[in-house]
Parts: sequence; structure tokens; C-alpha cells
Amino acid sequence: MKAAISGSPAEKIVLKLVENNVLRGGAVRLADRVIWEVIKRSDNPPGMKRDEWLTMRALVYSFDRIIRRGQVSEAAKHRFIEFARNRLGKDPAREAFKEKYGDYPPGFLTISPSRACNLNCTGCYAGTEKSPKTLDFATFDRILNEASELWGMCFVVISGGEPFMYKSDGKDLLDMAERHPDMYFLVYTNGTQIDKQTAARMGELGNITPAISVEGKMATTEARRGEGVFGKVMNAFENLRTSGVPFGLSMTATRHNCDELFSDEVVKFYFDEQGAMYAWIFQYMPIGKNYDLSLMITPQQRLRLQRRMWEVIKEKKVFLMDFWNSGTAVHGCLAAGRQAGYFYINWNGDVTPCVFVPYAATNIHEIYDQGGTIMDLMEIDFFKRIREWQKSYGYKTKPMETKNLIMPCVHRDHVDVLFPLIKEYNAKPINQEADRALKDPSYYDGLYKYDRACATVLDPVWEKEYLRGETVRIEIPKMQEEPVSEATH
Repeated sequence: MKAAISGSPAEKIVLKLVENNVLRGGAVRLADRVIWEVIKRSDNPPGMKRDEWLTMRALVYSFDRIIRRGQVSEAAKHRFIEFARNRLGKDPAREAFKEKYGDYPPGFLTISPSRACNLNCTGCYAGTEKSPKTLDFATFDRILNEASELWGMCFVVISGGEPFMYKSDGKDLLDMAERHPDMYFLVYTNGTQIDKQTAARMGELGNITPAISVEGKMATTEARRGEGVFGKVMNAFENLRTSGVPFGLSMTATRHNCDELFSDEVVKFYFDEQGAMYAWIFQYMPIGKNYDLSLMITPQQRLRLQRRMWEVIKEKKVFLMDFWNSGTAVHGCLAAGRQAGYFYINWNGDVTPCVFVPYAATNIHEIYDQGGTIMDLMEIDFFKRIREWQKSYGYKTKPMETKNLIMPCVHRDHVDVLFPLIKEYNAKPINQEADRALKDPSYYDGLYKYDRACATVLDPVWEKEYLRGETVRIEIPKMQEEPVSEATH
């Protein structure tokens, strides 16, 4: 099975949107048809083609909306053009990597440079440790330099802790972004540190987009994140709009809020009124602080969330990505350095397959002390075995042999695959909660039972809608200019 978009026409359309406002209307009107003409030629199952098409067209429309609202600074436009060109071009480092390994390199890194955080959110995946430990600026800088030079990487995800509290050698995260103008930074943040000065600097740099954490409405957000946080998030939105910084949302779906996240009221408030461009959805993963399996959404809620997410993407043309439900659009699990996937590096230098797999096979400081580079990550057996599983599960299989990519996660959906590998390769827990989960039989048993229950609900959907395409309908309407929805400033 191959990814349908390579040298993405969607990215080319977005590039036209940014480069020339005169072309924008025509480019958007062509988006549906041009993207579909490319995707339909792939050998992917019918339902996957539909989801990839809906995702890419939503990206085009979402970017167009914020440009029409005047929410993008000149620097942000310029940096996005450079980012898109880098993504579209044939990079010598990426080609050399493919020649050696048979696949293209990871598409990004996720780095949490600091554990420091000013909030105390229920169920935080980062754990209970309150250490001010940080990844030193020189090592952080070296990782990004090597990612660019050895992998041709131009995209990095920053998490935490709270990234805007990162300090090392008198420098902060924005200093790092300034040192790497050829990289585009997606920063997961609680938003409380984005004052007018910080937003203005981001607007001047142009290569940062913050994804700000919300849990739905004000009451739901503050129930998890703390009293007064919602008001600070609203201030951050205002500061970002004023400075021309494209921004989005980060949402955690739990058993208590999953039906609220994509309600008409929430979608209208954040995307139409506040001007968010996108949202990343993370279904609660029982790791980190006081992990609780009962907070996971039920199999039935998971299906409802999946249905509603694709409905919003299709009807509202809003760019939404769910690390689980969007597996059908990105060809499954992205962990362990898969082609177009990623590795995770935390403030201690621990390297894990994924943010949601808190077990390290190595440490970047140890690699550097031994004279190595990030290229050595590709040779770690623990990571190799996960990539082999990904290929056999669906990433490199024949189309009709692709297994259920609505359940792509090697941890939450396939704990019976992950835990034996952790033990076989002696991957180290990165915090006390991960150690406790590994030793707790009830944790494994609970996740395994959850996996089987989800499969009972989701496997028939996968087989009927995705493999056989019984309910797949692709409608390419004649596109007209949409009225500009004014953001509330």
C-alpha cells in the first residue's frame, strides 16, 4: 500500500493561496477535484482514499479561511512558502536516506525540551515529576541541525511540560525557532504564557504555530486545567490574531467530554468565532499522572467520535486530526521513526517510539557521548521491530490485506504487541508511572480487554466501509467562493 500523495497537490494549492491572493479563489475552487484526481489513482482501500481526500481538502480550506480573515502575518506567509517548497522539493538527504534504508526518513521529531509547567492538569501524560529538568540548548540545537542535514527534515513538534517556559543558557524556545528559520514549529502549549510580546515575536519569526489546549467549553476546560485558565486562553487567541500567528487547538477526548468536543456550539465558537485553523485530538491514553483506564472513551464513544469528526471535516471543511481516528488518512501508526513518522525525545534526552509509549530504548546524550548521531536511532532493534509490525499490519501490505487502521496504535490498541517488545529489548520506563504500568498485571489486562472490545465495534466498520467501500461516496461539487466568516476580535 502506498501513500496517495507525494509532492502533494494539496500543498501546491496551499502554496498558491499564500503566494498570490489573486489566485486564491481559483485555487480553492480547484482543490476538491485536483486532490481527488491524484488520490483516486492510489491502490488504497476505498475508505482510506475518502479520508485522505477529506483531510487534504480541509487543510486547503482552513488555510484559506485564516488568510481571508487577515490572520497571517507577512513573515508567517513567507515562512510557510519556504516550508511548502522544502516539503515539495526532492531533498538530497531524504533521497540518500531512501537509498540506504529503502524508505524515506521520519517526517518530524517531537521534542519536549522542558518538564517545567505552571498547571496541574488531571491525567497529564508527562507524569507527576515536577523536576525543572531541561534539554540543554546546545543538544537541542544539535538534534535539529542533524535532523535537517541527515533527514532533510523541515518540521518539528514541540511538547512538554509547557514549552514557553523552556529556558537554557539564557535562551528560550523562540530563540531556537530563530536559529532554525528553515524549520516549521508546531508547539503544543497551555496558552497561558502567550502574552502580547510573545505573540508579537512569533508573528515576526513566522515559523511557529501554537496548538493551545482546550477540553471543550469553558467549564469543561477549567475542570481539567484549573480555574482562570480559559480566560488566559482567550487572551492568547486575541494576541495571536493581532500578531498574525496561525494557531489551532489541542483537545484530549475522555469519557466525560468526548461528545462535547465536536458539538455544533464548540465548533462554531473555536473555528468560526475565535479563528482557530485546526485541531489535534488525543484520545485519553492511560499513561503519566495518576493514569486511569476508566477515563478512556468507551468503544461506542470512540465510534461516535470517529463519525462526528469526519462529518465536521466533510461539512465544515475544518482540518482535524485524531491520533487514532485519523489513522486511515496517514496509513496507521507513525511511531518509531516510520517513513513520514517520528521519534520522541524528552527533557532527559530519553528517546521513545512515541509520546504515548513512555519506554526508552536509548538516550540522545549516550548516543552523542559515543560519537553517534540521530541516524543511529534507525538501528535500534526496539524501533526496528515496531516498524516491522507497522508494515505487516497495514503500512506495506496489499490493499485488501490492510488490517484495521481505525485501531492503529501499537500501545492502546495492541498492547499484546508492544509489551512483549518492551520486555524483550529492555526498554526503560521514563517515569515512575510507566514503570508501575509495566509491572501491574491489571494495567495490561485492562488494556487488552479494551482492545478486544474496541475491535468488536470497529472491525465491522473497517471491513464494510473501508475495505469494501460500501458507504463511500465521493461528491465533487462545483466550488464557489465561501463568504468570509469574521472572527470575533
